[in-house]
Amino acid sequence: MEKEAQLVSNILSGDIKSFEILMSIYRNRIYNFLLKMSLSKEDSEDMTQEVFVRVYNSLYQYNSKWCFSTWIFKIAINVFKTEYSKKKYRDSKKFEDKLNKYQFLQIAEPEKVLENMETRLEVLKMLDSLKLDQRMALVLKYVQGFSYKEIGQVLKMSPENAKVRVMRAKKLLVNNYGRFKGGIIHEM
Repeated sequence: MEKEAQLVSNILSGDIKSFEILMSIYRNRIYNFLLKMSLSKEDSEDMTQEVFVRVYNSLYQYNSKWCFSTWIFKIAINVFKTEYSKKKYRDSKKFEDKLNKYQFLQIAEPEKVLENMETRLEVLKMLDSLKLDQRMALVLKYVQGFSYKEIGQVLKMSPENAKVRVMRAKKLLVNNYGRFKGGIIHEM
């Protein structure tokens, strides 16, 4: 956190190189988060760029007492919510279009390729079926590795509520996956 606070101080003093360093620290994490949320490479790239524009324009508001990662993810979530509300009803892409089929070409067996694509497609559908706040909490926890306290800070809720949100999302995914596989998942 000290390093990030120093980078912010340098940027505010006019050091553009420090902003490049800050971007290199967070670019992949922000992009991966937005990719899991939007399921679109193009949209994720655009939103990642918008996040860093907003970060640059808002750095003077950053307080070094805050954890920089939670601050930047709040901005990423705001960018995502804005884009999501714009695209929600006009986005006619099917999940099949969003699924990157080319990554499966390295598998030699065509049956395995088809099986992997179908499974991934179902997982994407299940993830997309979650409420937006549940999906965000789940991705922050299991993709970004945030603690419940950090998730609470990003989503503006208590750590306990963040934990409940993650657990509910996880339970829904497990139950939906059980139905997808044709079985019944018993609660633990």
